[in-house]
Amino acid sequence: MKIGFYSSAPPENKRNWSGTMYKMYEQMLLQNIDIEWIPAVSLSEKEKRQYKKIENFFYGIFKRGYNRHVNYYVAKTLAKKIDSYLKNKNFDAIFAPTAISAFAFSKTKIPIIYLNDANIAQLLNYYPYYSGFGYFSKLETKRIEKRMLKKAAINIFSSEWAANFAVNHYKVPKDKVKVIKFGANLEVPKEWTFSKNTSDYIFLFLAVDWQRKGGQTAYESLKILRQKGFPVKMQIIGCNPDIRENWVSIIPFLNKNNPQELAEIQKHLSQSDFLFVPTKSDCTPIAFCEAAGFGLPVISTNTGGVSSIIENEKNGILLPENTDSQDYANAIEKLLEKPENIKSMSLNARKKYETELNWEHWGTEFKINVRPIFYR
Repeated sequence: MKIGFYSSAPPENKRNWSGTMYKMYEQMLLQNIDIEWIPAVSLSEKEKRQYKKIENFFYGIFKRGYNRHVNYYVAKTLAKKIDSYLKNKNFDAIFAPTAISAFAFSKTKIPIIYLNDANIAQLLNYYPYYSGFGYFSKLETKRIEKRMLKKAAINIFSSEWAANFAVNHYKVPKDKVKVIKFGANLEVPKEWTFSKNTSDYIFLFLAVDWQRKGGQTAYESLKILRQKGFPVKMQIIGCNPDIRENWVSIIPFLNKNNPQELAEIQKHLSQSDFLFVPTKSDCTPIAFCEAAGFGLPVISTNTGGVSSIIENEKNGILLPENTDSQDYANAIEKLLEKPENIKSMSLNARKKYETELNWEHWGTEFKINVRPIFYR
């Protein structure tokens, strides 16, 4: 198998998509797949100016935002460039994660393996940076995305939430849609046993976006539990909210690409009792897969693709959208009153990591699911 790997940076770059591209590249190599990088195409300066005129025209008429990443002008312009690049290439397939605009209008006959953690149509007015688009921009986005999904030989998603949407909303044939879950982008213990004390319960909030990831809700929930006398502490990593409490520790930023700082993240994952991220919107949070590798139950929200990782009362707590801090505090209180349930959830978290939420499993499933493309 020779696959062209389309991405904005070389696939061996460990920073691309927070390390996810590298992990997929690594697993393909382990599956004896021959890989060649296809550098992502982009607009020239002249084309950017032309696009800006279109965007300004749209806003002038509708007074609404315009999707600058997925629209007809960008998609058709990039498709011509990618077709030109592929003209003299000999690939058995092209792996094109998230690359809707480059391939939706491409005329290549090479089978395309598309991958994403969501459909863009699901993110409209769900993620902050996919909000505020005008009606015609959203219509354009959906039509181009549908074209991409129908064109691809196979569509791989990281959650049932995303895969089911592609089938039900876009009517993509079920045999062209697969779910292969992501793994942990940092090293987890090869051997793990449950060993926690109950003198203090440490709740880890590991996220960059305090607002979208529900940081304030997590803090207020734990504050309620503190007032009831529960020995809970909060460890925040990745952001710096204005909180001054002796039971709250804050590390504003740790870089996974720095070995010392990566070790610090791993230390906190191993020393914490829960990962508490009551997110407001999410696709497939890699941090939840990483928590599973350390046997950490996750407390979060049943939104987006989160339920593909967390099963309520099995390997964590998953509460409905719009749940407030009091509801989270009540759910956590019930759990703290039965420490044996914490151990059970922790063991289940690690088991789910070992069976589903690891990149070795992704690599095996990838090869199984793309194999039919090469033997048509």
